[in-house]
Amino acid sequence: MQNLKGVDFFELENQFWIAEKKLNVPLYDFQFSPLFQVARPRNEASKMLVARLGAIDQYSQMYQQLGEMGFQLINNPLEHHLASELEHWYPKIQELTPRSIVFDQIPTVAQILEHFDFPIFIKGNRQTAKHNPQLAIAHNLTALQFILEAYQQNPILHWQKLVCREFISLQKLDYQTHQTVPVAFEFRTFWWRGKFAGSGAYWSHLVDYNWSPAQQLQALDIAAEAAKRLQVPFLVIDLALTTQGEWIVIECNDGQESGYAGVNANGLWRTILALEN
Repeated sequence: MQNLKGVDFFELENQFWIAEKKLNVPLYDFQFSPLFQVARPRNEASKMLVARLGAIDQYSQMYQQLGEMGFQLINNPLEHHLASELEHWYPKIQELTPRSIVFDQIPTVAQILEHFDFPIFIKGNRQTAKHNPQLAIAHNLTALQFILEAYQQNPILHWQKLVCREFISLQKLDYQTHQTVPVAFEFRTFWWRGKFAGSGAYWSHLVDYNWSPAQQLQALDIAAEAAKRLQVPFLVIDLALTTQGEWIVIECNDGQESGYAGVNANGLWRTILALEN
């Protein structure tokens, strides 16, 4: 049984329901009312639901629990795992994203070096350790050994399968910090039932930047192809521009769990409502 204490259920503009819990994270939280019409009608009909609860640990269990309450989450469990775990989405879009290998067990240095040259990008099957560069980029043997040892102790990473990715040089922004992986020309895009719903600068909380109309068209072509292949109703696709001038997919995720980054949340939900209507 998932803990739903403090979760607010409401119908958005008479179209679908939201289950929301404020996380006190500005890049994730959004105040729907009074910008949108919200209501809490009582009815017996099955209700489509978008969960804005942060990361959901036991999604299948949550899906079943909400189903017993009369709700159907926008993404079913298979769609959720397809969107949020690299081992599932990578095979479908592998030529659009850096070459990757998922290891079921923590690999040895030798096993990794059979497939990759330095530098090597390392992450969990679902996420990085808050973009910590010391746990994400191995420039040499010493760094790789450190990451493999630290990975097993890190509270975010230790439960995830380890993923090694080919390190692709990305176009960097003028603003850089030692607290994160290199701050690149990267954008977040939201997709609703295969249709583009919104985009924004991924690192907007650190630096102000934007893409040109031509860059946006090129990037959205790649993202649209990925969305078409994945067929996840509410999907996020992050893209970045390489130093070679090519757009690549950096990450995919369930739109329910994803922060807005630089995406205008008001505009995003209005677009989603229009698409749903």
